[in-house]
Amino acid sequence: MQVSHRSAWDEFLDEFISVFSVFDLNKNKIFICGSYNDETFTNLQEVQRIININENNLGFFEKEFSRTHLENLILKFDLIAKFSDEILMVIEHDKGGHMIEMGIILSFKEYYEKTKIFVLKDVEITEVLKRGGLLTPFFKENISVFYFEDVEQLNAIISEIY
Repeated sequence: MQVSHRSAWDEFLDEFISVFSVFDLNKNKIFICGSYNDETFTNLQEVQRIININENNLGFFEKEFSRTHLENLILKFDLIAKFSDEILMVIEHDKGGHMIEMGIILSFKEYYEKTKIFVLKDVEITEVLKRGGLLTPFFKENISVFYFEDVEQLNAIISEIY
């Protein structure tokens, strides 16, 4: 599936520069995905904070872009993923929109090659991920897929990588 965004690129870049700055275009742009529910979003915000300690990184969320492709969230995800240098996915459960995003990541080599996945150990997740999507050839343990036992361990892994 090739998706063309034509004029949406200009609109997206205008929005990016209004949310961040033109100087942030030169940074390592890290698209942080995961559950945005009340329980887990604070964990994602801490991941973002750790990433952004390095002034060469810019960690950001999809929801920071409120004008781009509001009518079609799949196209919005695709646009942001194409723009990003890296995609970082945190899986703490398998309920919610981030699982659709994970499916998109697994569908396209250009996405899974630039993605790092962080999975809460022993979390109940779909067999499609446990016995397929989180394995080689998509991801390799301790290279592009990492397992954590609690938020402190997640933050330690993120700190080490970024």
